[in-house]
Amino acid sequence: MRSAVDQEIRALIQKHGCITFAQFMQACLYSPHGGFYSSRGNRISAHFGTSPTSHPVFGALIARQLEQMWHLLGDPPVFHVLEVGSGDGALAQSIVHACWRMAPRLAQALYYVAADYEPRWLLSPDHTFDWDNGTGDGMSPATASAEGAQLNGPPFSATAWAEGAQLNGRPSPSRRDALLGVQRVKTEGLRAFRNVVGCILCNELIDNFPVHRFAIQGGRVKEVFVTSAGGNLTEVLDEPSSPRIAERLTSLGLFPATASAEGAQLNGPPFPATAWAEGAQLNGRPSLPEGYRGEVNLAMEDWTGQLARALDRGFILTIDYGQLAPDLYSLQNNQGTLVCYHRHVVSSDPYQHIGQQDITCQVDFTSLMRLGDRHGLATVGYTLQRQFLTNLGFSSYLDALQTQGLSAARTALSRMAMMTLVDPEEYGDFKVLAQAKGHGLGLELLGFVRQ
Repeated sequence: MRSAVDQEIRALIQKHGCITFAQFMQACLYSPHGGFYSSRGNRISAHFGTSPTSHPVFGALIARQLEQMWHLLGDPPVFHVLEVGSGDGALAQSIVHACWRMAPRLAQALYYVAADYEPRWLLSPDHTFDWDNGTGDGMSPATASAEGAQLNGPPFSATAWAEGAQLNGRPSPSRRDALLGVQRVKTEGLRAFRNVVGCILCNELIDNFPVHRFAIQGGRVKEVFVTSAGGNLTEVLDEPSSPRIAERLTSLGLFPATASAEGAQLNGPPFPATAWAEGAQLNGRPSLPEGYRGEVNLAMEDWTGQLARALDRGFILTIDYGQLAPDLYSLQNNQGTLVCYHRHVVSSDPYQHIGQQDITCQVDFTSLMRLGDRHGLATVGYTLQRQFLTNLGFSSYLDALQTQGLSAARTALSRMAMMTLVDPEEYGDFKVLAQAKGHGLGLELLGFVRQ
């Protein structure tokens, strides 16, 4: 029996003859009738791992970067952290808990909002979050609506959720207490948010934006559409549904054949190339070859506009897997970068397990930076996750494991979990992008200090 999402997709195809892959992906991931993210019955961790669920030190190190951002903004009495795509809440918990332990002044100013299509919370201690003998009990705060979510009010009173937690020699709040300082919001996008002063945080979010798939046929850009034949979902090539697909490729110097990489910047170089993309030229290749397939993420355009409207002053921190455009659209990726995850099994077939598997594509960070520049979001840092975490003190946390009083077995397991954050074969080669809006925020951020 076909799932409700599968039936929804087939009804669209029957009505229109075919649909774009972006429409297909939108339904698979976000349909209210059973999309993977909008109405999932299982935790994300049942299908794939993430940095926040690997070890809470990930959130602790991000908290250190947030503390510097707070200082750069002049220590405002209310510092907003708006995490978009908060999922199971692991990152929110680890950041808030780390702030109370390491930066109590920031913790008192912190107004943390965890926004998601379908906010969920860790409700049992079997999660890998409970590495350092914290409570791990996952007490769930109330879920709010995004409606009217202007972030210009006072933060939660510390006494409302961490009674007796004055950090004058007393221990910091447990995770149960810290969790109550997180406002969960069920929302799609950022349209309801305004007046954010602080940081908008996106961890593994943009890779799940619906993408348009394309192919080069006869020297022209064709779009991949989804249709049905013999009862099976299949693909056909046709003229693009939007001129913006070819325009994006042209802007990157990838198409048409007469274009070259030279002069292909939209608004000049988004960041000094030698600082983070040495050798990232298009290698003299002026266009994509015949038969090349790839993806274009047009949803980033609207997303960047939403970011700029929501953020009054502060930073955007984007962590995801992806590449700069010359590498993303290299011959090595001549069939695209689309990957699916279902119960920790990786495949490249999006037409199975419809609504029950994750569908993801690598992020085009070149276009993300250029789009940000158009909206007044200046790129102030771009690096690998392993370098970002190392700059923020990862090694000191690793060394401190021996002083935690854990058993030898638990110490070894914690060390293994921590190392996944910097291992190039795991999360270490994820990219971290920092953008800023407002005057006087051009100082080098700790996580991006060039060695």
